Amino acid sequence: MVTVTPFGQTPAGAKAHLFELSSGGTIVRVSDFGATLVGVVVPDAGGTRADVVLGFDTLEGYAGSNPACYGCTIGPVANRTDRGEVPVGGEIWHLEPNEGPNNLHTDLDRGLHKRLWSAAVNENACRVTFTCTLAHGELGLPGERVFTAAYELSDAGALTLTYRCETARPTFANMTNHAYFNLAGHNAGSVADHVVRVHAARYLPVREDSVSAGEIADVSGTPFDLREEAPLAAGINAHDPLIERAHDFDHCLCVNGYAEGAAPRPALEAWDPASGRTMEVRITAPGAHLYTGNWLGDAHAKDGVSYGAHAGFAFEPEFYPDCAHHPAWPQPTCTPDHPYEAAIVYRFGTK
Repeated sequence: MVTVTPFGQTPAGAKAHLFELSSGGTIVRVSDFGATLVGVVVPDAGGTRADVVLGFDTLEGYAGSNPACYGCTIGPVANRTDRGEVPVGGEIWHLEPNEGPNNLHTDLDRGLHKRLWSAAVNENACRVTFTCTLAHGELGLPGERVFTAAYELSDAGALTLTYRCETARPTFANMTNHAYFNLAGHNAGSVADHVVRVHAARYLPVREDSVSAGEIADVSGTPFDLREEAPLAAGINAHDPLIERAHDFDHCLCVNGYAEGAAPRPALEAWDPASGRTMEVRITAPGAHLYTGNWLGDAHAKDGVSYGAHAGFAFEPEFYPDCAHHPAWPQPTCTPDHPYEAAIVYRFGTK
């Protein structure tokens, strides 16, 4: 079932909407503003339901500064890009510097997460598909582009998010979703006790400015070795130069088994011992950025709650950050004959 309700007005005066998908005991709320994941309501081991996605009650929170990018669709280029330079077809294109000389998430004021997307509802499939267009050169990249973000909720309560970019000429696209999860409930405080497992034998070290250092390293003997279940606190509290450099987890993990065009594969399992809620994430991208909300600090967020550091964790599937500068790494393809596509599958349960 899909229901649609008003969700306020954008700063430009356009009407935004909230779409509620309900199936299999799971409720998912998404907005056409930023193709944003606003909430996911699921039961705990005792049957008590709670929203496990951090965010805001009203559009104003998302349309305002929202530096944490709660729930947003990020693009065309997710994560950090060295000097904001993106080579495409032998030509250098420029993203606006917004972290010193570098770029983070394309444009924090005008990126895809700050735009009102058109929406199409498929009631039978319990799916809503959002569409947003960019002109050639807009947001610093070539091609007239059409982006879609489809949220579909299965009968079993699995949420599949599918991204696509079609372009009139070769361009660069590397999208992700920036939802923060707290399986105890969005208002439950720190996620340090959450137990996680990530299917990743390698990770990307970062420079002092948090841009990819240009190497792919083995996780063995580091806090990034999450191949066996471990509480996030073990990494958050680790005395490791890269953890301290990023103020806890803020790193891309190279998820095992990437193959272009393959079906979503296991990437992460998370479990909150207090509530018994679990989340499994499957992805098609080469990696995923694990961020433990190190800089969160939002007063009067959803339900009037204030979020602080570690109030939620983000797991952002993506091609490796700054991959455009490292041709040996997997590269996203986006041409007229080969649209960019990516999928994320979230499964919630209890144990």
